Amino acid sequence: MSSTNSLELRICPPFMPEDGPEIAAFLRARGLEPPQAQAEYTVSFLDDGRLVGTGSLSGRIIQGLAVDDSLRGAGLALRIVSELEAEAARRGRTRLFIFTGPGNRDIFASLGYRQIAEARGAALLLEKGGGLEQWLSEIGAGLIAARESLAAAREATVRETAGLEKARPVSALVMNCNPFTIGHLHLVRTAAAASSLVVVLVVREDASSFPFDVRFRLVSEGVAPLSNVVVLPGSDYIVSRATFPTYFLKDKAGEASEVHARLDADLFGRRIAPALGLTRRYVADEPYSPVTAVYNRALAETLPPLGVELVEIPRLELGGAAVSASAVRRAIREGRLGDARSIVPPCTWQYLNSPEARSVLERIAAAESRH
Repeated sequence: MSSTNSLELRICPPFMPEDGPEIAAFLRARGLEPPQAQAEYTVSFLDDGRLVGTGSLSGRIIQGLAVDDSLRGAGLALRIVSELEAEAARRGRTRLFIFTGPGNRDIFASLGYRQIAEARGAALLLEKGGGLEQWLSEIGAGLIAARESLAAAREATVRETAGLEKARPVSALVMNCNPFTIGHLHLVRTAAAASSLVVVLVVREDASSFPFDVRFRLVSEGVAPLSNVVVLPGSDYIVSRATFPTYFLKDKAGEASEVHARLDADLFGRRIAPALGLTRRYVADEPYSPVTAVYNRALAETLPPLGVELVEIPRLELGGAAVSASAVRRAIREGRLGDARSIVPPCTWQYLNSPEARSVLERIAAAESRH
């Protein structure tokens, strides 16, 4: 076992011109993809100029972590994590996640990281701290309140249809709604008609054209007439840069997307659904986004063995074309806002024509990204 005391530590930024390609080649040689998110801070260790270990910090995620085989067991991985944790603390981030290979669970357990999801044979998602349990407790309290409210509103009819209500599942939808369309509303209505309660979790990550607070508000307003639907905020644990960073690179499906999708699906099926009493999840089929199609496939493979039924609903069509949020954004980008009126509910249309939306519309008009 070699010592790590004599190794040179290199901090990036500032980046040397050769750093990016060298680190990418080092990671790929060990079966890892370079971090998809922009690395804010990277540490590398060199032995006589040869790269022997590296790791990066992106937001609250430690990723791109690899060590040369000659230094396995020498504590270099722990040194890398310690350097990245110190930098995260300087930036005010204390609750961190690690993407790593299946063989590294025990290494990071000694630093307080524990597994919260697994893409079998490919990757683990580890967390430091009890954030998952805290979020599930908060969401669970919201669901208890929703169930009590629903029971009070239906007191008379529930007695008559108790058997039917028990037989119906508690269903979930995870939606970005960028922005909320009649296609999203159709999906929620379909789920509500076949469920005792529907939980709509709105993706919280602010990586979309429409900010989270707007998306959450429009969904809440749009589904308000549906008495058995509750809208709750998502978190780091559902379709976020922590669980699924490649979701926000919509046109770039690949091996990394498949691994991230499986991690997110495993976390939902193994931890979130049982804790919240969810037995069914609805998704819309995906004719446009390769990454969302990969995600739907991962959900279909992962959830049923964990006791969660997956129901895929055909997209609502209008004029022979599937209704999509990307069509709304495209109409905005091309100066055809009026064309979006037929595919958004009144709450979204009212927002799009309000002074509040002006800065959002201007950003979309200037952008090229599908997301």
